[in-house]
Amino acid sequence: MPDKRARRHFSQLSEFERGLIIGMKTAGWSTRRVAGQVDRLECAVRNCWEQWTRECTHARKTGSGATRKTTRREDRRIVQKALVDPTVTRSTMRADVGVAIVPQTISRHLAKANLKSKHLFRALPLTPEHRQLRLQW
Repeated sequence: MPDKRARRHFSQLSEFERGLIIGMKTAGWSTRRVAGQVDRLECAVRNCWEQWTRECTHARKTGSGATRKTTRREDRRIVQKALVDPTVTRSTMRADVGVAIVPQTISRHLAKANLKSKHLFRALPLTPEHRQLRLQW
């Protein structure tokens, strides 16, 4: 039971929970009492209430991460190119997609599709027996 409670604190507040918090706080409940009732941390309740009093809204804010440079269709196209021709380079893929992206983006999409990069051997790896024969020669 304690594990479930600990995990719950790290998930986002649902719209319903936000509404409950605002209703209880409007009714005059303390932050501690509201947190116990909705099974959340006091700071989550306090943050929700502060947003409500400051902005008059309880909606979640949009993410602050970087904007996407490629669409989902372009992501699929990158993966398809790698499947069709495993020897194609990242710069060639970038030119084919037609979007200004860095090579790391292409690598990330391929890694997400569980595709590994294929490097050619500079030389065949030698077994201990081969090394011994080579030294004798």
